[in-house]
Amino acid sequence: NKDYMYFYNKVSSADISPTARTVYRALLRYANRKTSHVFSINTIAKDTGLSKRTIIRQLAVFEKEDLILKIHRTRENNGSTSNMYFFN
Repeated sequence: NKDYMYFYNKVSSADISPTARTVYRALLRYANRKTSHVFSINTIAKDTGLSKRTIIRQLAVFEKEDLILKIHRTRENNGSTSNMYFFN
């Protein structure tokens, strides 16, 4: 998949930690299997063997480095629900 390789190469050249690369590549694999970019932190943590807190920290790094865009979503009653992520 052309898009997958573009983002894979982009993260390979980014100035981020090996842990961040592991998480980003897991996100890429997961996104490649799904049409939606809604990631379960629990699923990514399980897939990578990293803690949920580590995944959350790495997502913040990706936002800061402009590797992903996070869209906060709310329910009809204004309660929080899962975030949606897009690769930049």
